[in-house]
Amino acid sequence: MVKVQKFFAYFIFFIFALIYFVPKTSIYYFIEKELKNYEIVISNEELQESSFNLHITGGTVSVKSIESANIDQADMKIYGLYNTIELQEIVLSKTVSSFLPSKIKNATVSYTVFNPTNIQVKASGEFGEADAQYNLLNKTLYLKLKPSKKMLTKYRSTLNSLKKSENGEYIYEQNI
Repeated sequence: MVKVQKFFAYFIFFIFALIYFVPKTSIYYFIEKELKNYEIVISNEELQESSFNLHITGGTVSVKSIESANIDQADMKIYGLYNTIELQEIVLSKTVSSFLPSKIKNATVSYTVFNPTNIQVKASGEFGEADAQYNLLNKTLYLKLKPSKKMLTKYRSTLNSLKKSENGEYIYEQNI
């Protein structure tokens, strides 16, 4: 019985030590390099590594050389089995604001090895609340939107391009 307890204690210590010593900044730069293949560039950000996460302050996101969003702050948490990036205070560019409200309060991107083919995204902002899932194998994006009053009144043309479900949510599904 004592050997089993020792084994679990050492195992838990090893996992915490592994998470603590993982080079979070290097992982961030690897992700940034991979995004560059899709013509997504993140610039002007400041990185601050702590024990169990990476805090990112500021940042401008450009897609195909077009400035698309400014992110106030983000936290990247890498735990191995469950990894998240929490983004806060995102302001979309003026070009996007013609078909979508420009302020996103927060967004959480998560990935777990228990569901390895999907990346989950939850976001809330002036547009309402959105849950999205991206399937890595099929390259399919599935989005479920609970629109805000602002979205329902000022951005009807955007909502018309989505399918309305019976409970008032809007659904978008597309191969990317």
